[in-house]
Amino acid sequence: MEPFGSLEGRFDSDRLTFSYGGRTWTYRERALTNMLIMGVNWADEGQSGSSARDGGQADFLLLVTFDRENQTISALQIDRDTMTPVKNGDDTGQRMGQICLSYAYGNADTERCENTVGAVSSLLGGIPIDSYVSLDTESIAVLNDALGGMTVTLEDDFTQWDPAMAQGSTLTLQGKQAEYYVRGCTGAGEDVNLSRMKRQLVFVQAVSDQIIRRMNQDPNSIGALVERLSDHMMIDLDQSELIHTVYESRAYQQGEPQSLAGSYRVGEDGFMEFWADEDALGRLLTHTFFE
Repeated sequence: MEPFGSLEGRFDSDRLTFSYGGRTWTYRERALTNMLIMGVNWADEGQSGSSARDGGQADFLLLVTFDRENQTISALQIDRDTMTPVKNGDDTGQRMGQICLSYAYGNADTERCENTVGAVSSLLGGIPIDSYVSLDTESIAVLNDALGGMTVTLEDDFTQWDPAMAQGSTLTLQGKQAEYYVRGCTGAGEDVNLSRMKRQLVFVQAVSDQIIRRMNQDPNSIGALVERLSDHMMIDLDQSELIHTVYESRAYQQGEPQSLAGSYRVGEDGFMEFWADEDALGRLLTHTFFE
């Protein structure tokens, strides 16, 4: 199977249709709202580097889809090493690269976020992404502590960062422990990011459960949480819209998070690459976004 970079040409730009499995599918525009959550970091926090590798990267990508018709929420986690067209730093166009690098280039944070939104949309065949939430690394501890700390069982060893975080222990994360858990790299090869992605989903699910529980007890809690994160968050919609979206979907049924199927390989530059499987992506798109 040949690796693929995009589904360009397989969609009708006027009606947003998708040809797959011998039939034409139409995007469920009136039923869906897609929000991209990205976790970004800098080699030197707050300072852009001279290249994509030195500068900011979108290390965490989660596309959350609110389905108003079926009253469901689905989440698609995208591997940071997924290969797709990303913007060149010299504005000459695009090149194939890890999707995390889509955030690296731009004159402002908004442009970097928009580059990442564009790369994710392109990877997923052009489906619209209606809004984004960009969070910096410090937001992990802020979010964790604001919700009373997430309780997790450590399947990896984090004692190089904190002696209390030994493999196999169960603890309630506090402060920087949450960042170590979400961002810490352990293992080797493709297992490094696979292990981290698994932990990220555990953390996200625990956070989601806590937010819903608190909203059911106090409708104002989500507003207070958004305000607490405001110094570590960039969004392309009003805070009131974000609060409304989250609150209105509190009773939606949450499905199991999905990820793209595909294969890993080491690129010519020595960095890991993940190539999504085109047929599996077609099945995922038609199941979630099209009818």
